[in-house]
Amino acid sequence: MTEENDGLPVNADDATWILTASFVIFTMQTGFGLLESGAVAKKNEVNILMKNAVDVILGGLSYWMFGYGLQYGQGPGSSAFCGIGSFFVDTENDGGVFATFIFQLSFATTATTIVSGAMAERADFNAYIIFSFVNTITYCIPAGWMWGQQGFLKRWVR
Repeated sequence: MTEENDGLPVNADDATWILTASFVIFTMQTGFGLLESGAVAKKNEVNILMKNAVDVILGGLSYWMFGYGLQYGQGPGSSAFCGIGSFFVDTENDGGVFATFIFQLSFATTATTIVSGAMAERADFNAYIIFSFVNTITYCIPAGWMWGQQGFLKRWVR
């Protein structure tokens, strides 16, 4: 595997651990959904659970399309502010890239779910769909500051 974390390759054991941790983080979606549905009026329970589903579905789509590239891209045009490249993660990548992709996807979608609780009963569902798509991308830029090889915080900490 060629994906590196702080200069060390991600081997099969690392990928297994990363995917296990990703599963645990994804279960937070269910917990937040139950917490939020308990905090809203009965008539809005289905709405809030659908918002949690949208976070994973559209958040996953936006992270796959743009988020991973903004967080980890190292192509021309990349800067300490955001990466460029690695958009539309594809099958040419190895298991280390996919393990990292799933792990960071779980954080990006969970961050959006936390916000959905603050917006419960306050936002139209169609507007929330757009928010979910955009917020996942927005998460990736500051996440890349520390976790991406190009990030200025990562360079600063070293």
